[in-house]
Amino acid sequence: MTAGFMGMAVAIILFGWIIGVLGCCWDRGLMQYVAGLLFLMGGTFCIISLCTCVAGINFELSRYPRYLYVLPDDISHGYGWSMFCAWGGLGLTLISGFFCTLAPSVQPVPRTNCPKTRPENGTVC
Repeated sequence: MTAGFMGMAVAIILFGWIIGVLGCCWDRGLMQYVAGLLFLMGGTFCIISLCTCVAGINFELSRYPRYLYVLPDDISHGYGWSMFCAWGGLGLTLISGFFCTLAPSVQPVPRTNCPKTRPENGTVC
C-alpha cells in the first residue's frame, strides 16, 4: 500500500511540475493554479504513504511471539535521516503547492492607458 501511494504521489507531482513549467513559460494563471492543486494532491498522497510506512513498521515490530518479530537487543530501531528527508520533502511539496495556487491571484492585472472604447465614437487604441 505504501508503494502504491508513493507511486501515485510521484506521478502527480511530476505532472504538476510539467503543468507548472508550462504555466510559467506561457504566463497562464489557470495552469499555475492547477499545478498548485496537483502539488497539494501529491502531498496528500505523500502523507498517506509515509503514515502507512510508519504504521507497517510499528505493526511488524509489535507482533507476537516477540522472539520472532522483535529486533535483537543489539539493534536499535529508528527512522533517521531518510524519514527526516521524506517529511522535509513533503513540507516543501505542500509549500510549493500553496504558492502555486496563490500565484495567479497575487499577480497584478495589466492595465492599459487607453480608456475603454465606446461603440459610438469609433476610436480604438
